[in-house]
Amino acid sequence: MTNEGFYRLELALRRAMPESFKKFWRLGRLAVQAVPASAPQIPQAQLEGCQLLTNRYEMLRRLPQGGVVAEIGTYQGSFARCILDAMAPARLHLADITFSLCRADVLADPRVERHEGLSVPFLQSCADASFDMIYVDADHGHEAVRADALAAAPKVKPGGYLVFNDFARIVRPGFGVLGVHQAVCEFAVSSGWPVAFFCLESEALYDIALRRPA
Repeated sequence: MTNEGFYRLELALRRAMPESFKKFWRLGRLAVQAVPASAPQIPQAQLEGCQLLTNRYEMLRRLPQGGVVAEIGTYQGSFARCILDAMAPARLHLADITFSLCRADVLADPRVERHEGLSVPFLQSCADASFDMIYVDADHGHEAVRADALAAAPKVKPGGYLVFNDFARIVRPGFGVLGVHQAVCEFAVSSGWPVAFFCLESEALYDIALRRPA
């Protein structure tokens, strides 16, 4: 079985689990995952123009309107619906391992183009500098987010945005390990992209938007 086949099987099993079993699965995953390394600090110069927003929906109102957008990991399509309504994109590309749970009105929208499979091969297949915004909300492990960031970066237009969901460092029994914070900080430091928006969210699962220098 291919890596994609294993991932599809794992995802299907996880989504079929009752909530009580999911907790035990998360505990087991935590037991075998290494604690992430400390994230590097983003230089202050890259934060000077950052806008602090109450939530990610406020961010959508400030992002480019009528452009080409991608959401990497859409799940049930709730945030995709918000992107369609707030940004009015000409085209919204949705990438996910399955669209079986995605809401019908999103999939039926003529502006939506779906891409079923792993995120990195999809991003690598896209033309460079073709997206006004790419929203990364797929696998939250450090290596997965790092791979998505590196694959997505050249696909963002100069002046466009690379946005990450759940910008948090979590190593917590019953939940698991989130490597988004570490991966995004590493990318920001290595790329020099400034932070444009920082979105406060409940549970301290923030969104952070980096802007590709023009």
